[in-house]
Amino acid sequence: MGMAYELGTDPFTVFSGEALAADRLVKLSTSDAVYADAGDEPIGVTRQAVANDEDVTVTPLCGGIGRVTGSKAIAAGAAIYVANDGKVSDAAVGKQIGIMRTAITGDGGKGAAILWGPRGGNDIFAFQNSVAEYFDDFYQYDATATVGNWVVTEDAGASAPDALDATLANGVLNVGCDGDDNDECYVASVIQVTKFTTTKKVYFETRIKLTEAATDDANWCVGLCSVYAADTMVDDGAGMVTTFDGAVFYKVDGTLKIYFLVSNGAVQGTPLDCGTFTSGTWYTLGFLYDYNDGVTAYVTPYVDGVAKTTQELTIAGLDALLYALMGVKAGGAHEEGLKVDYIRVLTER
Repeated sequence: MGMAYELGTDPFTVFSGEALAADRLVKLSTSDAVYADAGDEPIGVTRQAVANDEDVTVTPLCGGIGRVTGSKAIAAGAAIYVANDGKVSDAAVGKQIGIMRTAITGDGGKGAAILWGPRGGNDIFAFQNSVAEYFDDFYQYDATATVGNWVVTEDAGASAPDALDATLANGVLNVGCDGDDNDECYVASVIQVTKFTTTKKVYFETRIKLTEAATDDANWCVGLCSVYAADTMVDDGAGMVTTFDGAVFYKVDGTLKIYFLVSNGAVQGTPLDCGTFTSGTWYTLGFLYDYNDGVTAYVTPYVDGVAKTTQELTIAGLDALLYALMGVKAGGAHEEGLKVDYIRVLTER
């Protein structure tokens, strides 16, 4: 096939000049794609592994969200540079090409990054033009009907309901439910903020904490979801509602586990055990939705910057726009409160 001539920021196709792994930075050697090395100026990131002299799909570096391979452990938020064999490093060799959104645990590990490329430098306008960002740091909170920026579904009566927590710095929202068994409170963005499609990547991130009122009784959820009605979390610790579009982290009463679930209507993945939940501990939770081949998306969850097992999600039928969602539900006769530091959603334009 050779070069596919396309304009804009869509992936393009080129011949490989050597065997290439997926999620590696490449440059052109004559007209073929080969690994970029430290100090080189890459043209993009490979989307699949190929042998020598085969077509390889490359996503250009233009301020979007991409999955990259590290040459070493790299912290979330670190500036990244090209390293040998198409990997990235936080060692400042050449020009900065982006910022890690999640951590990489070691050589060969993968993570999500905002990539603007070596010619973009720290051009924030390149980032803003190619990524739509929804962000709330909860310095203010308004759930007033028809005019607020959040909407609430709840069983009324909580002594600490949905409101800013005045005891914590830097803006923190408390999502609180009343203390009867299965009482609940959901806070959702008043508008849908994104959609899972065949051509745009999406990155979600939040920072949350919940201190259990009684050992393991609390239920909570955060993520992107097409619904926020009563019983979005099913009564008696039965998990998430059985029909929705989206991806969420959640915990159910009677357990101390963080689960991750992807859903296309009534077709849902198997809940992924993302590790132990510790009461009273802050967690940074995020996921990257990668449309992959436009048929089956890859959704990779991250807990405190560490990637968990990538989940597959069929794209056909994902018709709903998605709300940013936070929810809590009592698993016993105790009020529960989910603390939310911020919500961030990035979507490629």
